[in-house]
Amino acid sequence: MQDHPLMVPKKILLATDLSCRSDRALDRATILANHWNAQLVVVHALQGSIEGEDLPSWRRKADPRRAAWQRVQQDLRDANQLDVQIVVEDAEPSALVLSTAERLGCELIITGVARDETLGRIILGTTVERLLHKSAVPLLVVKRRPRALYREVMVASDLSEGSRRALEVALALLPAAHVNLFHSFDVPFRGLMSNPAAVREAKRDDALMECRAFLAATPGLAQSGRSVGMQCESGSVESLLLELLQTRDIDLVAMGTQGRGYLSGRLLGSVALNLLNSLPVDMLVTRSPRT
Repeated sequence: MQDHPLMVPKKILLATDLSCRSDRALDRATILANHWNAQLVVVHALQGSIEGEDLPSWRRKADPRRAAWQRVQQDLRDANQLDVQIVVEDAEPSALVLSTAERLGCELIITGVARDETLGRIILGTTVERLLHKSAVPLLVVKRRPRALYREVMVASDLSEGSRRALEVALALLPAAHVNLFHSFDVPFRGLMSNPAAVREAKRDDALMECRAFLAATPGLAQSGRSVGMQCESGSVESLLLELLQTRDIDLVAMGTQGRGYLSGRLLGSVALNLLNSLPVDMLVTRSPRT
């Protein structure tokens, strides 16, 4: 069965803990919601029951649900032209985000990271990792302060169906962006070769041929009528992308999963989590639809 054509979302979900760590995700969500003319669903999970109900009124703390509503409204005061729906419930955060996305038909989930260590690794946090494993819709993890729409997108691909889906989603969501396909390949036993440079170039030619075939077999690319650049290099995908980000003005890295409920495949698995934790750039993670 052929998938339905991909379109820009009409409803996106922002998962926020209302801390300063979520501000960048909030700004990105409002930029995208405005650009797409989409409804923005803001979800915040209260954790822990409301205490102090038997205390005198002057000793009771403010109702946390009401306080969270007010905080969301304050954070969105500059986005009053948006169609916003706020969901605040006492629940486990990832479960609330996933159930709300399914119940309301949200087509993209946007979230931030738990911590961004200075000159160090980015800590995704338990909620983000659970969303990565279980979300049926694309997940956008925002790390950088947004200034404009995404313009330069790199799709990290192992030439699997999961990464094909990631490419198609990136093309559909960002029709004005410049999209490139990045593929890393191995040169085994390089130290035992008499001419490793020649072997590497031959492997690179083979990888480029495989990438061309991959792009030619991607329906969403043909439907878009756009051209996609290719970059093939030998080595560790994590190291290569880190180097590339230092030399290229890349706004977003996209990657896919196989849709089996957890990140998998040669590129994905633990490598995907390393990329998500180490790359200092926004990441778009997409699951393949179940067959």
